[in-house]
Amino acid sequence: MEKIEKAIEAMKKEPAFLKLHGNIMVAGDTHGDVVISKAIVKKFFEENYNALLFLGDYVDRAPDDVDSSIPNINFLLEMKTRHPDKIFLLKGNHEANYAIPCFPNEFEYEVKQSCPSLYELYVKAFMEMPLMALANNVYAAHGGFPRKNMSIDKNDVDAIEEITWSDVALSPVYRGAGFKFDKKMLAEFLNRINAKAFIRGHDYTMNGIIAYEACLTIFSSRRYENEGNGGILIAKINGMIDGIGDIKIERWRDGKWEIYEPAFIE
Repeated sequence: MEKIEKAIEAMKKEPAFLKLHGNIMVAGDTHGDVVISKAIVKKFFEENYNALLFLGDYVDRAPDDVDSSIPNINFLLEMKTRHPDKIFLLKGNHEANYAIPCFPNEFEYEVKQSCPSLYELYVKAFMEMPLMALANNVYAAHGGFPRKNMSIDKNDVDAIEEITWSDVALSPVYRGAGFKFDKKMLAEFLNRINAKAFIRGHDYTMNGIIAYEACLTIFSSRRYENEGNGGILIAKINGMIDGIGDIKIERWRDGKWEIYEPAFIE
């Protein structure tokens, strides 16, 4: 309980739109995979990066060898309390279940089976998670971007829907929430905020794929390593970039990290 409360206090100080600088590591959806979350955090500190940004969806759909997503969110919240100026946790649509219901919502059941009194505290932590980040000149969010105002509240339902539920128009996924963005919409948004690329998670069918030469989707969970172009992935933004080709992608396989080549679609 104390770790969750400390994480809440740390995230309360953060705006909905983070601004991060330096060498930045980005992780996609971990979905209960505490094994991979620990491997990513270990890599982050070994390589002495300035910031580690997780893109949301820490709970639900845990891998088969992990009984629950509770250990994953507990680990990440603990890392947030220990390193509040280095580790950042964006909100995914599964953390925003309190605002827009998602399926499956296994996490609520898992908590209420083990310690019912803690569920509302977890929700308070989710409510304080930022929605998006500008990592040098790379925009990062769980799914999409706000179509109008960038000055938004963390718990504005319309903003949550646009940012955590939206998808690339090329994706075969239809959710009934969010919006599908095409190349023109993305280019106009990135130009508006002076960004060169967009890194997102949310859609495993797009894992390891770059759309419109500007939008990279990554997942960081063993459960989804064979989806899309495949891989348990992280992205590395080393200072300001000129284009998405400057973002380095690595894959975790057989306990080791290796260089990864994404697929491109238009």
